[in-house]
Amino acid sequence: MGRTLYLNENKGLTVFRDGPSIWVKENGKAGRRIPARLVGRVVVIGNLRLEAGVITLFTQNDIPVTFINHRGDELAVAMPYNHHLPRHYEEQKIFLDVDDNIERFKCWLYARRKETQINVIRRFSKGFAGLFTAKGFREKDYCRFIEKFKPSNNEQWKVVSGVISNLFREMIIVCLLKADLDPHLGMLYRRHNFSLALDICYILEPEIDIQCIQFLRGAREKGCMVREKIGWAVSKDGMRDIIHRFENRRKQIHATIERLIDDIFELMRELRR
Repeated sequence: MGRTLYLNENKGLTVFRDGPSIWVKENGKAGRRIPARLVGRVVVIGNLRLEAGVITLFTQNDIPVTFINHRGDELAVAMPYNHHLPRHYEEQKIFLDVDDNIERFKCWLYARRKETQINVIRRFSKGFAGLFTAKGFREKDYCRFIEKFKPSNNEQWKVVSGVISNLFREMIIVCLLKADLDPHLGMLYRRHNFSLALDICYILEPEIDIQCIQFLRGAREKGCMVREKIGWAVSKDGMRDIIHRFENRRKQIHATIERLIDDIFELMRELRR
């Protein structure tokens, strides 16, 4: 797993291609040369001067480039071009053969989401986690529990959740492409773009919740949230804080995504028997 290249909006920042590498130049600082072979993921945040050759360099190396802004909107994803279907596309279609297969996939999805929810609850309260595990819990029970830790400002929550969700989806898409799975062939978000990535993100949503809660504790006092004309946005310092927290959990999140993809392959094998 190569490292993640984050290109955050900054005045005087210019990024251009130099053969198999890119140069990142910033006013008053020495330039940095980054070979594309060392990069596994690319996220462009906000508005900056970016040479088109930088995008094609990464997509030619099967690395998608995700563009987001400071309000959590996913603006675009530049994907590697390939007119052939993913290697496992025909196998994936088994989920669509009959309604029972769709339900089987959804049952797996809900079960894995509950596991993630319990793991997140345990990080807040081992007592509640033990109680929920022993007696069982519903989706609304988890929502009621997590609501206690959310800030009162719902707009700030939506913005921060959007930013963090984009980082998760970007990692999921990269993993699906490397596994030769079709990221658009999901069940819960069927007929949506990147539906399979959205399905997996649904499982991991509780992990997004806890990262949002951790960030928003004192975010305004630290200058991590700023009020713009169109509403709240994450500041440059706030974006660095989000990225730092995400990178601290990157190995664990990546390992979880890989296990979920292994589950999908196992489920496809079972349904073919």
